[in-house]
Amino acid sequence: MRNPSPLARLLLRRQIAELAQEHTSIEQMRTRMAAERRAAGAAAIRAQEQERQRLAQDLHDEVNQALTAILLRLEATIQEAPPALQDELRDTKRLAGQAMEELLRLSRRLRPAVLDDHGLMPALHTQVRDFTEQTGIRATFHPQGSPTRLSPEQQLAIYRVTQEGLSNIAQHASAQRVRVELSFVGKTVLRISDDGSGFARRKSDRLGIEGMRERALLAGGHLSIWSEEGAGTRVELTI
Repeated sequence: MRNPSPLARLLLRRQIAELAQEHTSIEQMRTRMAAERRAAGAAAIRAQEQERQRLAQDLHDEVNQALTAILLRLEATIQEAPPALQDELRDTKRLAGQAMEELLRLSRRLRPAVLDDHGLMPALHTQVRDFTEQTGIRATFHPQGSPTRLSPEQQLAIYRVTQEGLSNIAQHASAQRVRVELSFVGKTVLRISDDGSGFARRKSDRLGIEGMRERALLAGGHLSIWSEEGAGTRVELTI
């Protein structure tokens, strides 16, 4: 076989160079598109959190004040009402009190004030404790290592993934025990494990997992999930 002529070799090198340049351009475009997607996702999550904060503030400042006024008026009315009406008014007051408690729980879920006021570790302690009180499922929190400096976005991602993970367990897992770990040994790793029924991969899209993955990605992390039907579930967020 004859060797290619100098002109053929030159044309071949040019073609290789053009292909390499096209490949580089495609990779740059992919990188730019991924960065734009992350920026758009981050902006959407920031807008969502701002709206949650506004709603939480409105619930606390306006609706909560209205319910407080109702409770005070009911108490005054009970004192002056005929005995035949007092029991009914007390029941109404009890229902209004329950509505206020539920309102405050909703406000805390919309915007975790404890995270803003006291930091991530107390917020997770409170979240796990409240989960046990509200569901009756035994949940424990286990921090490991010395906390590292995390950005507000990373702290919020850890808090929201924990919130979504616990919500999934309460609704779907039929679990008796839950273990929440936050390790600062090496990388920052959040683990949420339960001994519940688990789920098949085809059902994972129903559990808000894609939203959890998006939060993890935008916080510079990665979300992994291990689950089998009848064998429990483990959610792991690595930052």
